[in-house]
Amino acid sequence: MWGTAPAGTLGPLDITYGSDSDTRKGSFKNGTFEATLPLDDDAMYFNVMAQLQGSGDINCSVTVDGHTEKAHAAGGYNICHAQANSGLLGGWG
Repeated sequence: MWGTAPAGTLGPLDITYGSDSDTRKGSFKNGTFEATLPLDDDAMYFNVMAQLQGSGDINCSVTVDGHTEKAHAAGGYNICHAQANSGLLGGWG
């Protein structure tokens, strides 16, 4: 995750990330947030989500096994949500 996201009345940028069985909380520092998780072959998805706190412009992405999903949010209390889903026949999409 990268961009500008000043703390608002409700506090700093609210970041959650993980998989369908493992949700974690992240911290936005110096205009970025990055995390690496072990690949769980049984996971249905991996995602990252952040809600702006009144202003800002951020991009977020999730990369699983070489496949990347991206998203963007700007202004207000908008949410950046990127998610990579496990395919029915394997792989990530």
